[in-house]
Amino acid sequence: MSRRVAVVDANVLYSIELTDLLLTLAVARLVRLHWSPTILDEARRNLSERYDLRIEAIDRRIEQMNRALPAALDEPDPELVDSMPIVEHDRHVLALAVHVEADSIVTFNLRDFPAERCEPLGVVALDPDALVSEIAAGDVGAVRAAVAAMARRRARPPVTFDQLVDRLEPTLPTFVELVRGSAG
Repeated sequence: MSRRVAVVDANVLYSIELTDLLLTLAVARLVRLHWSPTILDEARRNLSERYDLRIEAIDRRIEQMNRALPAALDEPDPELVDSMPIVEHDRHVLALAVHVEADSIVTFNLRDFPAERCEPLGVVALDPDALVSEIAAGDVGAVRAAVAAMARRRARPPVTFDQLVDRLEPTLPTFVELVRGSAG
């Protein structure tokens, strides 16, 4: 299986577990991720609406993302953004995918990225479960090792591999089934 190159839409960066999983898979070189300043600004705005997060924590999270994957941050030309054949508020996401030659956009808003508009540009929109399930199907051992590494990093509060997988299950049911099915 070839490694996916994916642009991460802002709505995917809301959940810390999902964000951590995607970055962990990218650091393990199982997927190549991209985002733009515009995507990060939108994620920052969305996260700032949460009662449990301070702006300093949000900024630290985004800084850590950029430090972990410095090549992920890129921005398409405004002319490219304007030429994208989808709804105006998501053109920047598709334009980034075209700019970095990504084959996919990972988003919860699949309807905003219709196949008939994206596929001629070489891009497919996938929900997060589809993307990480595809990665797990390609190398479940490496994915289990990545999830185990995530669990080991969790200190406040500490979590086990199984607890972390349980937290991921509501958002990533197919992925969790693959990861659990490969155990032992």
